[in-house]
Amino acid sequence: MNDEKYQEELDYLVQYARTSLLHFIPLRDAAENVTGGDGSEADIQAATVRLVGDMIDQGVAVGDLSPREGEEFLPWNVSKGEALARIAEGMRTREDPLDFMDICWFLAEERSDLDGS
Repeated sequence: MNDEKYQEELDYLVQYARTSLLHFIPLRDAAENVTGGDGSEADIQAATVRLVGDMIDQGVAVGDLSPREGEEFLPWNVSKGEALARIAEGMRTREDPLDFMDICWFLAEERSDLDGS
């Protein structure tokens, strides 16, 4: 795993989460990129968990989309370790990576919305 490429992907994901809800597909793409595009599924999933852990360390919350009007995101009220375990289990129990979108979403606690708010 190339440290420079990893940091580049991590920075992109954190910035994305500061401006908008981040779903799992860009995260999956980033994990594939940091494993060189030819990593095994286990390698990609391990890179995904590492990226999420580092995103959490930089103020990105893990949660679900809110079903309520006017509320877009419901952060999980769990520890970092519990969140990572839940995400890892979610990936293990789904065969198609496109279904990983059902695991969780991400949003930075400190937002830098594009409209300046």
